[in-house]
Amino acid sequence: MLHIIASLAMASIGGPTMHASDAAPLIDPMRPVTEIARTSFTLQYFTQTPCATEVQIRQSDIPMSAWRPDGKKIDWWAGKDVRLVKRDNKTTLHELKIDGLQPGKRYYYRISDPGANPTKVESDWGAKKPWRREFAVSTLAPKGQKTIIHVPVKVLLMPNVINVESAHTADGVIPLPPKMTAAQIERIKEEYKIASQFYWVNNGMRVWVDFQIQVDERWQRWGSEPKSVDAAYKNWPVCRSWPGVDYAGPGGGDFTIVDTKNPLKTNKEPVFEEKPFAGQVEQAFTRRWNDKTKKWDYYGSGGGTFGIDGLPSGVPGRSQYLGGSDSAWLATHEYHHQMESWGAFSLSDREDERIVFDHPDERRRILKADGTYDEVTWGTAFLSGDHWDCIETADRMVSDAQWLRMYVGYTMTVKDAEMDGVPDNDPRLPLDEKRFGSDPAKAKTDGQMNDLQKAMLSTWVPAVLQYTFDKPTFQAIKPNPNSIDTDGDGEPDTDDPYPLYPWKPFVWPMTAAVDGDDSEWKDVPLSGEMKEGGLRATFKQCHNDEAYYAAIKVNGPWKRVQITLDGEGKGVFTHGRTGVYYITIDNGDPVAKVREGKIGKLIMKQGKSADGSDVIELTIPNRGDGQWYWYRGGRPVGVFLDITDEKNAQWSMYEPYKMFYSIMLEPTGRWPMPPGTPAELKAAEATYNLKPGDPQLKIWGKGWNLVDGKYRYSPGEDSCIYVGDLAAKEWDIWVSFEADFDAVLGAFVPGTKLMDAGQDYIAFLGGYNNTVTRFRIFGREESDGDVMLTPGKHWMQFTRRDGRVWFLVDGKTVMTSVDPLPEKLVDRIGVIGCGDGKQVIHEIRVRAK
Repeated sequence: MLHIIASLAMASIGGPTMHASDAAPLIDPMRPVTEIARTSFTLQYFTQTPCATEVQIRQSDIPMSAWRPDGKKIDWWAGKDVRLVKRDNKTTLHELKIDGLQPGKRYYYRISDPGANPTKVESDWGAKKPWRREFAVSTLAPKGQKTIIHVPVKVLLMPNVINVESAHTADGVIPLPPKMTAAQIERIKEEYKIASQFYWVNNGMRVWVDFQIQVDERWQRWGSEPKSVDAAYKNWPVCRSWPGVDYAGPGGGDFTIVDTKNPLKTNKEPVFEEKPFAGQVEQAFTRRWNDKTKKWDYYGSGGGTFGIDGLPSGVPGRSQYLGGSDSAWLATHEYHHQMESWGAFSLSDREDERIVFDHPDERRRILKADGTYDEVTWGTAFLSGDHWDCIETADRMVSDAQWLRMYVGYTMTVKDAEMDGVPDNDPRLPLDEKRFGSDPAKAKTDGQMNDLQKAMLSTWVPAVLQYTFDKPTFQAIKPNPNSIDTDGDGEPDTDDPYPLYPWKPFVWPMTAAVDGDDSEWKDVPLSGEMKEGGLRATFKQCHNDEAYYAAIKVNGPWKRVQITLDGEGKGVFTHGRTGVYYITIDNGDPVAKVREGKIGKLIMKQGKSADGSDVIELTIPNRGDGQWYWYRGGRPVGVFLDITDEKNAQWSMYEPYKMFYSIMLEPTGRWPMPPGTPAELKAAEATYNLKPGDPQLKIWGKGWNLVDGKYRYSPGEDSCIYVGDLAAKEWDIWVSFEADFDAVLGAFVPGTKLMDAGQDYIAFLGGYNNTVTRFRIFGREESDGDVMLTPGKHWMQFTRRDGRVWFLVDGKTVMTSVDPLPEKLVDRIGVIGCGDGKQVIHEIRVRAK
């Protein structure tokens, strides 16, 4: 039974590997093939019972699982060229070097394991007791060359497919649209070249996915033919992709098997090929008449894919999708699902040994209310951005040794004279030294960095996802192989954390007023800049202890800004996307739209700069009811930003979908006091004006004593004099007092039993023996006041208002902080005695609302 590829969840352990040339053996000690050299490879494997180490091996490019019809079947393992490598030692752990091989060739092998009983799938793929199923290894190339895996993929484009019924309207028959032009078809072919190049660079130039395109330019019908069909539409062949309904998700259409010798034939049966294709793609460009807009629209779609499970039965991996979306992306994403099944059948199909499933999700096991588990056993989410970037991240985790174990395609060698890993001049390939601009006579054209590593500085992503015919020019940032400093920022590419971006990856410590005026940002360094398609844009960011701030400045015909922010530095595919925000801002719209995730009190304001550019300022609160939280500096914040122009073309400020991670810089000194300082609570404004001994003042604990009309605290355990029975969202407590140190005010939420200096809302003046003045809010110390205690009588005030808490002393606003729970009611407010501070209370005022 075939797997629909969406269920092939695969993952990897670790980060990106360092890809290399064929200059030295490839070492991979933790996997079944531990070394690949020019004339040998080494295996390590386990058997269920002790047995001799025994391996069959044959050189070929045709696997035994390749389907052949009756009369053409071949038992490849019965041939005279099959070699047996044996060691007569009985063990369960086997290590064997197989040498005497030819460079740059593919070898198939089977391991003897008499104690194992093959499964049905293993038998389909070559297992026959006592032999396990067939696997493959390609040896390294001769000196001056590089071994690659060439995977031809048959692609059938159907550019002229019409929903004929839609052309027959109540107002009459709509004339045929023009056929897709040669230039448009060439544009689609270019999309496939882009997908091939993306794969090529991001797998370390080891696997060439070669999309071999055929075009069926006939008019074809999507759906039924109307009874009174117009002559212009009559007797058209039904498109092979039509699924029997107007749209069958996710790819929109049906799957057939393409016969490259007769591509016009709709075919569901296996096709015999002497050199079989492992995969295929069908793309129908289906159009229907839109009677509202009076236009012919292309159907958009996602994609559907089956893996290579059916190869032994003559069924290749298959992908199909429609033409009204981003063809380069669909080709990449959907064909990657076929590649994932390569890994399942070529490698050992375990978590650290596969090609990662490109629908990312974190590994987890969470108990649900119904007693079952939300479980993902193989992690597929890593430090990456969306879409293209998650595939780039995953494919770079696959080592050269693993790519050379692919069971599909054909092994070939290409010229790599200086053996830097980049082929010299081979126009068949997606990229070589000539087109990259590097020197084929030098392994390090810039004198410092290997040319392959230089090419891999870029993700080679063409653009943000969008309809192909709206898409602007290729937007990948191409490294400069002739410069040690691609971005010109003074840091060599070998040392630069972002060698393609000249911006320092830091979030500046600053407080911004979110008012649409960018004048206060003039001295903040850039975190991004874009000059594309008539648009000019800059991005700046800053933070303080209370919030993250961003300022986007745009000049030109912009329609929409989309910004993705990862406040945890874990990648955008964390479970539930914790800490990841997707924000959309339309030109002139006062409200920013958040696609998912609770962001807390997001504030956004649009305005104009002095030069007439549009300014967008926004802020995301620290803590509160959002998902972001930090203290001082050191937190990574990732950003991706794209801008849509008035023609619906989207432009990326960074490499498309590649998050730019910056570190919050640590603050120095005190943050400026924000506006909104509360005034001193006057007696006339108070709900309670209380002198010591007033019966409305209650005491929790021991230590306060009424002496000469004042409350005096004796050293001991914390004790609180308080006003109770409140239900206050906004409140003030004002106290006239004396103390040597540790003057403490507190407010407590319902349910809190202890009323000491470690609970709920605390403001303390001259704590730690008169050295620190701070808030302690739900156990966390915040802010730093610059006022300490001096002898004599003083007043202090603790206020909560509009989502903040404030602390005033003798008419001065000493400190303020964001309230993490601004909706929480307080039912008690008081003064806490503690330590040996010799606290004395003269008067208490309380206001509660």
